[in-house]
Order: sequence, then structure tokens, then C-alpha cells
Amino acid sequence: MNINNEPKQFHKKVINGVYETDKMLLKINPNSVTKLFKPKRNSHRRYDIEKEALRRLQHVNGTPSLLAYDDNADRIEMSRLPGSSTEKLSEQHLKQLSAIVEEMLKAGVARHSMPIRDVVVDEDKVGLVDFERATLKKGRWRIDWFVAKKVSHYHLYRLMFQNQPQLLSFSQTFKVQLGNALRVAFLLLRLKPQKISKVLTQ
Repeated sequence: MNINNEPKQFHKKVINGVYETDKMLLKINPNSVTKLFKPKRNSHRRYDIEKEALRRLQHVNGTPSLLAYDDNADRIEMSRLPGSSTEKLSEQHLKQLSAIVEEMLKAGVARHSMPIRDVVVDEDKVGLVDFERATLKKGRWRIDWFVAKKVSHYHLYRLMFQNQPQLLSFSQTFKVQLGNALRVAFLLLRLKPQKISKVLTQ
């Protein structure tokens, strides 16, 4: 019981096979992972997106397989990829990740982000997890899919730039730098004038 009525604090690390945030509960078993989406704004939509993304990625090596789901509880059970998160990606890791991303896009799934914590490494093998924030291809000529593919490639190139920049071509490096500038501009637009001044003077 929280006698001080303080909000529950969630630690972003696995404790006894459980990873919990205010939006979801992840139970990590020896061969599977169960993900429960807590009732929040857009939680059912995020559940639907991840379920459909995993369904489309069933035959893409390096992504989890969809084992079971419960639409009433917004709960997904998926296969557990071997390995763990890493802080550094090698050339071999990034070449494998590039192949996964291309197969992912062919399957009609594009990611909104690709943080290194979602890359699972098991010695020389790489996997990619967490597909709740994705765009699903609905038509060949849709502008949202065109943009989503560009965003996925930007995040892949960004990981390369941070870990093995020699893998990038001049054009890819330019795209990363342009994307970074656009991200900063977007963040500044969301800040209040006094905060913008503080950021620019830091």
C-alpha cells in the first residue's frame, strides 16, 4: 500500500523475468515472452499494430514469432529471441540488422524508431524486437508508407552512424545529419519560447 499516495515508480530493467512500465507488462519466460498492454490511451491500437506486425513478420529471421494473442485482454505471446541488449554493435551485427530491416519492409512493416535497446545480440546473431510503434503497409502508392520507409532507413543509418560510421556512404551520412537536424527543429517547435532560449544557449 502506498501510504503517501505517490505514483508507482517503474524501473526500466528486467527483475525476476518481469519488465514493467505504466503502459505495459512484459513477462520473460525461457522460450517465450508475454506482453500485456495496460488500459491507456491508444493501448488497443498499439496492441493491434504489434499483433499484425508480428503476423506479417512470421517468416522474417531475426524477429519474434507470434504464438498466441487475446484481443479481450490486449495480450500477446511471442517467441523469445536468444541473446540480450547491447551497448555497441559490430559491423557484422549491423549488416545482419540491415538485412532484417529490408525483409521487414518487404513484409509491409516500418518502424517509427529503432533504439539500440530493441536490438538483441546473441554472439554473432542479431534480432529486432518491439513492434508496437510501426506503420503497416496498406497500399503500394500511399504517401504514409513512402515516408515510413524513409523513417525506418533513417533510424538504421543512425545506428550505423553511432556504432560503425564507416559502413555509411556519403549519401547515407547526409541523410542521418539531415534527419538529426529535422528532429532538433521538431523538438524546438514543441517547446515554449523560454525553453527554446535555454536549449540554444546550452
